[in-house]
Amino acid sequence: MHNANVNSAALCFLPTNPPTMRVPRARELTIMFRSGMLAALEPLLVRVLPLPRVLSMLQPRSTVREPSCSAPELARIADALVRRGPRFGVGECLIRSLVRYHLLRRFAHNAVLLIGGRLDEGRFEGHCWIEIDGQSLCESNDPRGIFKTFYRFEI
Repeated sequence: MHNANVNSAALCFLPTNPPTMRVPRARELTIMFRSGMLAALEPLLVRVLPLPRVLSMLQPRSTVREPSCSAPELARIADALVRRGPRFGVGECLIRSLVRYHLLRRFAHNAVLLIGGRLDEGRFEGHCWIEIDGQSLCESNDPRGIFKTFYRFEI
């Protein structure tokens, strides 16, 4: 099934077929462990700490000079674990973006975290996403065309 609204400029290939199960490669195991821990802890951190403090805690102490995974690969690993983790009332897009942000920064990608919002029939809707080099990462539609950006975090 092809979605006509998919942004062709997005950095992530969105599969048209359901993903198949496979055994993780060795280089992905550490990434999966890190993502799983972050996905479990971040909802609690976001509930008790201001977002700038959470983001400062997510800054990696060191980066890998030669990334073993591309940005879309890291995003897919993070997404798979965030979908299965507890959120404690925190939006999935925020937790997903925080995990992506940490992994991408750790593996030497210049990720930018953005938060935007819009009014839809008088109801506020918010969204959080990651951009690399000005392009959204693994979003089916360009969020900048839908949401007004009101928070941008990059280092």
